[in-house]
Amino acid sequence: MYLMYADESGNTGTDYDNKEQPIFVLGSFSLEHTNWHKINDYFNERKIEIFKEFKDIEIHANEIYSPPRKSIFHVKDWHENFKILDNLVDLIIELDIEFNFIAIDKKQFKLDLQQRYGKFVKIDPYIFGFTTLYNDFSDKLEKNNDKGIIFLDEIIDIPQALNRIYPELSANRKSIIEQALFLKSKDTNFIQIADIFSFYVCQYLNIIKGNKKYSDFKEKHCLDNYNKLITKTNKKYFI
Repeated sequence: MYLMYADESGNTGTDYDNKEQPIFVLGSFSLEHTNWHKINDYFNERKIEIFKEFKDIEIHANEIYSPPRKSIFHVKDWHENFKILDNLVDLIIELDIEFNFIAIDKKQFKLDLQQRYGKFVKIDPYIFGFTTLYNDFSDKLEKNNDKGIIFLDEIIDIPQALNRIYPELSANRKSIIEQALFLKSKDTNFIQIADIFSFYVCQYLNIIKGNKKYSDFKEKHCLDNYNKLITKTNKKYFI
């Protein structure tokens, strides 16, 4: 059996014109259930070596990259924060996992929808992205004659929306067991790993599209880590 984990970056629902988050990314990876304990135990051990407080707190890339005032990372030297992120990316590269992702330019997505269906039709990029990754995962399972389960980060509005499309998604595909299960990201390493991956894909796209201004240091940091992670990526979809 395979287990798929996914997390997003830049989620604003159907607010396509959000200037702060113009790119949406949904990143995922899957692993065989027989490797779950080995990978989880290794990640648990190594993340504490990187930053001992990770024993008790969630890894959230954006919080380390741009910590809010109440964050434990706000009081640290920002160079140390970026070193922690570098080390986490290097740790992910060591793991026996391979990523897929879909990235959506929200303004272009909006224009495409309006041209096809009119200006009153709105589709949440998350739902569109999930459908793409769901079908990819199904194809992989069918190719391997295996079964799988999907785990997602808990987002308030998403479960109800996904419930409406499952009958269509699963009509002729029986390889995925149950509907997607939602986990609190603080309780699972694997959602946190997907968070880091999606964060750097999102940052990379914002850089190359000129959406945000970055210092030379931050730009190099984001590009370097994206280029590391992309070597672990199987399928890439840009919308």
